[in-house]
Amino acid sequence: MAALSLAPTLTVMMAAVPPVFHRGLLPERARHGLLASRFAPPPEPRTPASVTPIWLEVPLDWSVPDGATFRIRYFVDSGVFRPSDDSAPIFVNMGGEGTTGGAYCSTSARRHGALCVSVEHRFYGESIPASGGVSDANYFRGLKVEWNLADTKAVVQELQAQYPTASHAKRPVIAFGGSYSGATCAWFRQSHPDVVDACVSSSGVVNAILDFPQFDEHVSGAIGTTCANAMSAAYAAVDLAFVAGQGNRIKILFNASNLIGTTMGDSDFMFAIADGPAMIDQYGGKKDLCEGFTKLPPNPTDEQRIENLASIIDAHYGAAFSADCFYDSECFKNTTAGGGPSQLGGLNSRSWRFQTCSEVAYLQTRPIGSALPPLRSTMLTIAELQRQCRYVFGDKIEAVLAERNAHLNALFGQSDPTKGSAPGASNIFFLDFSDDPWAEASVKTETAPTLPYCMTTCDGCGHCGAGVPASLHECSDRADAFVDHVLAAHAAKAKTAAAAAAAAEREAAFMAEHWRFHNTSNTR
Repeated sequence: MAALSLAPTLTVMMAAVPPVFHRGLLPERARHGLLASRFAPPPEPRTPASVTPIWLEVPLDWSVPDGATFRIRYFVDSGVFRPSDDSAPIFVNMGGEGTTGGAYCSTSARRHGALCVSVEHRFYGESIPASGGVSDANYFRGLKVEWNLADTKAVVQELQAQYPTASHAKRPVIAFGGSYSGATCAWFRQSHPDVVDACVSSSGVVNAILDFPQFDEHVSGAIGTTCANAMSAAYAAVDLAFVAGQGNRIKILFNASNLIGTTMGDSDFMFAIADGPAMIDQYGGKKDLCEGFTKLPPNPTDEQRIENLASIIDAHYGAAFSADCFYDSECFKNTTAGGGPSQLGGLNSRSWRFQTCSEVAYLQTRPIGSALPPLRSTMLTIAELQRQCRYVFGDKIEAVLAERNAHLNALFGQSDPTKGSAPGASNIFFLDFSDDPWAEASVKTETAPTLPYCMTTCDGCGHCGAGVPASLHECSDRADAFVDHVLAAHAAKAKTAAAAAAAAEREAAFMAEHWRFHNTSNTR
């Protein structure tokens, strides 16, 4: 099943506006080759406290608050925070589909004297129930988008109580996120407008599309006809090799012998070899991707096309890429160990697979009837991807996906937040990037004056700002100005409220004195 190729550690850094992309924001499986070498290493933590976890007890199922509980963790960097300033905000980096390693303050956070917070998403990293762990039973009860939003609300409420203002008013709260956490950032604002004042969503996939062939169509359009044709021909060659009974040999060529003889091994493999090249474009590397296909000889054989595809994947990700747990349904079935070469571990991959199988979907299928060259195997149909889900999580998962996906999209409005039933469709700034295929699952346009949108366009402008040259900063400037405006409006409102409270206090004091004098006069 095609899962979301996002940056699972976007929560590691308190995102700048937009985030400064570094290799730590790549999926862990993508950090071992040429693609990762294009980006700077992750920043060092500012203080020891910023990487010290704080634990919070939360319900496993928020609809049963008195039921079973477990602990999630979050991180706080207070190094630039001005606690004596009532206008000093709380900046919350939303948890994503991976381990959170600490809280980091962006330039914007330092300028505003913010308290910087990173929340780890339930069922990722170490935020896993001690009882039952990542069992199917715990997943069906506890791994839902809305429960993650409720966790984040609880964290913010804890921090508001811990860092009160002199006026007893709430501190302004701005949420940040990219990719899946860019979506949860928007959904957090929509769900809890009384808790969070605004959101900056970078490449936020707010449209939880169930059958998602638009992903490949976007990649095909971004890389151009010549490159797309060469890539498509490679997948056609792989399909023919499998039909000819050469599938096991091809898996060995891609270092994916772990997928030989497994129930879902063929479709798992087909997803891996489609996901790798697509991610190169996704993260701003389409030039490198297409240069790889130019190394083919004139009139290449199918075998040469397959070997060329394998060399492109190996060069950009390392030889172990196609064997990663992220592409292995047997690894997903494992509820007790990490599995696979990924340092994030199979448990994180399993949790994300459950989310895509049960709620958010984004199931990347081969386009049917498209004028653009198809960029994955004919095997990757919606029926096959849902069969993968049933294999890992049981037959009921398909009905759960249909119900939860429809509810999620109705609640938040898909590509138009104003059409969702959630109350807070305002004060959300959306950023997208032209080569990013996940832009197809974003809002794609400004749907209301209070929901500004900015697309950065260039050759190589990728997911969450990967590949964007420093000279293109209009959208980041607008996002910075948006944050400034929200905080200024909050400060003005607080000042007005404080003035009104002071006037009311003076009026009350006057009336008390008046009645004291009146009562004293009447006793004479």
